[in-house]
Amino acid sequence: MKKYILHFSCFLSLAASGLAHSMEAPNDSDTGAVANVGVQALLISDYLGSADEEVSVLPYLSVDDYKGIDIFGPAISYRAIETGTGQGLGKWSLRVGPSLTYQRGRDSDDSDTLTGFEDIDGSLLAGGYARATIGPVGLRLDAGQDILGGHDGLTVNASVGTVIPLGRLKIQPSATVNWATASHNQSFFGVTAEQAAISGLDVTDVDSGIHSYALSAVSWFEINDTYSINLIGSHSWFTNDAKDSPILQATDGADTGILVSVGLSRKFNL
Repeated sequence: MKKYILHFSCFLSLAASGLAHSMEAPNDSDTGAVANVGVQALLISDYLGSADEEVSVLPYLSVDDYKGIDIFGPAISYRAIETGTGQGLGKWSLRVGPSLTYQRGRDSDDSDTLTGFEDIDGSLLAGGYARATIGPVGLRLDAGQDILGGHDGLTVNASVGTVIPLGRLKIQPSATVNWATASHNQSFFGVTAEQAAISGLDVTDVDSGIHSYALSAVSWFEINDTYSINLIGSHSWFTNDAKDSPILQATDGADTGILVSVGLSRKFNL
């Protein structure tokens, strides 16, 4: 039950650390603000560095430009600055504003490898974002400091992507680099002397730096003007000290992570 609540709280759209940073819900509506509400089946790694996955069926929500507010994945942001000539070939745009992003934590009972570890509570990353489009290419930078005390770290994510329109099908691929301070990286990938004494893992100190890369895609197929089928996928690769963590190198660990979700949503013009 605890794990379900955790996933629900970080999903009111999508439970995936970093995924909201690299993607947005396309909005081709001429009526302005749009919300998509539905249900989503989610396959996700148990925790960062786990080789095991679990499936959940959860609510789905995205909001595009409701009085400047956007919601996608576990992130909510506000368009404080928006300028440019538009989006598409020969055009450019810039959007900057504050953001809040929920990042899920980790339960020590998710794996025998984590025996002796304390739970990592969920984190709320308070910060901001900048999104620019140059022709068909989109660039995005997000930064957020944990203010809930989950990992107490600062995370920075940089991504590049585009939108491929294929009639009623829209595909939005992106690539992301994820950086974090030592507080975040040590929480998820490090092993203290006390944890090592109980778990049998080697003591490991993990400093600030890039901890993962990801390739992701969001796609929508419009069944009609109201309903859509959406498919979201992400594959991440851990790197540097994170990849060498004893937690990832354990028998039930992995130096990659996945997220796949498929769902049905209904569009509302706000």
